[in-house]
Amino acid sequence: MTGTIANALDNAETIRAFLRQSSSFAGFGDDGLDLLAKSCDVDTADAGVTFFEQGDAGDFAYLILDGEVSIEVSTAVGRVIVATMGPGELVGEIAAFASTPRTAAVTSRSPVRLLRIEQSAIRDIMARSPDTAMAIIAELGSRLQGLNGTIAALTQATRALAEGAFESSMLDVLRNQATRFRQFADTFDAMAHEITSKRLHNQEMRLAYEIQQSFLPKTIDAGPLADRFTVSATMQPAKQVGGDFFDYFMIGDEWLAIAVGDVSGKGVPAAMFMSVSRMVLKSIAREGGSAAEILTRANSLLAEDNPEGMFVTIAFARLNLKTGEFNIASGGHEEIFVIEPGGKLEKYGVNGPALGLFDGPVYREKTSTLVPGAMVAFATDGVTEAFAPDRRMFGMEQLERLLADNPPDDPGALVDLIQSKVAVFAEGCPQSDDITCLALAWHGERAG
Repeated sequence: MTGTIANALDNAETIRAFLRQSSSFAGFGDDGLDLLAKSCDVDTADAGVTFFEQGDAGDFAYLILDGEVSIEVSTAVGRVIVATMGPGELVGEIAAFASTPRTAAVTSRSPVRLLRIEQSAIRDIMARSPDTAMAIIAELGSRLQGLNGTIAALTQATRALAEGAFESSMLDVLRNQATRFRQFADTFDAMAHEITSKRLHNQEMRLAYEIQQSFLPKTIDAGPLADRFTVSATMQPAKQVGGDFFDYFMIGDEWLAIAVGDVSGKGVPAAMFMSVSRMVLKSIAREGGSAAEILTRANSLLAEDNPEGMFVTIAFARLNLKTGEFNIASGGHEEIFVIEPGGKLEKYGVNGPALGLFDGPVYREKTSTLVPGAMVAFATDGVTEAFAPDRRMFGMEQLERLLADNPPDDPGALVDLIQSKVAVFAEGCPQSDDITCLALAWHGERAG
């Protein structure tokens, strides 16, 4: 239709018929339309041409005959397309009617033919016919009323989005206004769905964090031997869920198992592999065996079906609550210490590879007897590899010095001390890895 009209714009009658289709000129009457038609020219342009910029003085409007244009508004972060308009729609009329600066830029999105309507012609007709002036005022009022409806729809959609009750149908009032607000509505709709999706993801991640934290032990029932030790631990993930874990549980009536692990990577994949690793280790440990035997069997299971090649470093120890016998094995885990009552620090080395990489390695263990007053401390590399703003790392040496110079009697105080020192060192730098600390104080048999 528009192509036929555009190609026939060689006489005033055709122009007048086309102008009459626009609501902005419906009240002009035949005489007014005749005068206006005789003053109009047709402009053509290829795609990508900007006809006027936001802020320019406005002394004419365009009625779109063929093609499509975008309405673009400049913001602090750049130019934004707020609407697209096509054949039969009028652009730039506010500035032309009211002699105000252009409120937006207009750029062709495709080859276009535009009917140029001069402000001088509109004013001449308004001066001759007060009824025409009133018709233009009524049309602008109608535009304002429509804009109020648009604002109301957006307000409702925004409020619903904040309350988690947004539906795409709330934007139908915008989409129904030809092409004027369709792009804006589609952009808002896409943004709303992105926000809703991220909100749902965050809710799921918070739930995953709560589930993960619920799996970590808070207390332990050691029966009549419960007063022979005190244990404290904490895990602070770098993301909403982490790949670190700690565990402590009884094996039979007199053996206490202690474990700290650090899975490769971070986030959901690491958290899933962590859960599997913890479950495998705990199940095997309760079947019995030394610390080294338990790690060897756990590694075989984790390496058996691990196509992603994930791995976990684990420090695993068993403490006999009757005798103080302490045996420990480490699969790629370095941050293991025993602090004697006088402050002497002993660091336990790695005696086997990380678990899950390959089947076959046999782990070794170290056995000793803890003296009453000794403290066992485990950490993950989120402590030693914490970064300061100048990219210095906290480091193993600083951790060893901290433990040797500040041997508290309470394991909870030791865990808090390590975390606070790391936080001070990092000076607000984003946490680069999960941070896990576990401390156990061995009291031995209580007198009396």
